[in-house]
Amino acid sequence: MGKVRDSGTPPPYLPARTSRPSPEDQVRFIANIERILSEGSFVATYKYALLVALVELAIERGDDSNRELVLAVRDIADKFAELYWRQAAPYEAGGVSGIGLVLHQNKGKQAGAITRLARLRDDLKGSRSTLAEARRTADWERLVGRMRTLLKTMPLGKLQRVGHEDVCFLYEKPDTKANHITLLPGVACHLRERAPLIRRLAQTEWLRFVLSLEQNQPVLGRAVGLSEFLFGSSRAALSLKVSEPLRELQRGRCFYCQRSLSSAAAVDHFIPWSRYPRDLAHNLVLAHGTCNSRKSDLLGGEVYLGRWAEFVSDHDADLLSIGTDAGLLVDRATSVSVAEWSYGHAERVQAEVWLGGTEYGHLSAGWRGLMPPISGRGL
Repeated sequence: MGKVRDSGTPPPYLPARTSRPSPEDQVRFIANIERILSEGSFVATYKYALLVALVELAIERGDDSNRELVLAVRDIADKFAELYWRQAAPYEAGGVSGIGLVLHQNKGKQAGAITRLARLRDDLKGSRSTLAEARRTADWERLVGRMRTLLKTMPLGKLQRVGHEDVCFLYEKPDTKANHITLLPGVACHLRERAPLIRRLAQTEWLRFVLSLEQNQPVLGRAVGLSEFLFGSSRAALSLKVSEPLRELQRGRCFYCQRSLSSAAAVDHFIPWSRYPRDLAHNLVLAHGTCNSRKSDLLGGEVYLGRWAEFVSDHDADLLSIGTDAGLLVDRATSVSVAEWSYGHAERVQAEVWLGGTEYGHLSAGWRGLMPPISGRGL
């Protein structure tokens, strides 16, 4: 076991900058999430994707107050398409994409979202095309427009349907002509606070649904690695794309211990993949395998947060270039917002953070002063 020490004394409560939902409200909120997942009617996987999309947008654009959050349906559609992009590749037993079957996501004919994304993948040279490349095409905008229509006519109005009643605890039932929804007071905070749990619940039910469909049995009957295929990240491919550029940017030194890197360095998500599963260029650093293993799914302590803030500020243009060349998503503003959410959540729940070596501890209230500035959003 490693040593445990504090880098500061965790505050017993969040400083009252703005009001927050009560603990009782949080319990009721999770109970309602469980209700729509266990009691709702599902003929496709759209509701699971919509729930995960709302979680990610709350992280990226919400805050930890009791305020409402207005979300454009177009932005939800963009996130919706991004979540399904990986799943529109043909799946083969063994958990890889290839010449196999595009998995069904609907009890009837293939889900329209998957059909449109699979067609776009084919147009962009099949499963080798990247999400970042797709997003830069005019076809992506047209596809998002169709997803926007799909959202209005299907999952947005049905997500909160339980049995014969609408349990509108996320947002009021939207008008099909509306171009936005408004998350009710406190909902964005709830989604941010319980993001890992809600994502895990939604993905578990999503996986169960895909496994249950008869159309998928030709490959799923002998498949392994389905969860990684649907929701994971190709670490090997990521390493091939960015290891050397990051090594050069970090002057051959491990991001964490600052010692010289060996040839077997690991690409690390500074904000762990388990907390925010997207490959954003500004969130990637190169580390020793040992440092990467010791940090694991924890956040780095304040020393590392300050180092990362300096890294993304000093090398913003370089990281944009690295991400673009590697076909990754490049969005510094979102990377910073996600980091702020992750560290804020860790402070509130007094989560353990990695301080380096075999030492672990907790955050002090001073971490907020280490955050880098947010610049304009990019892709």
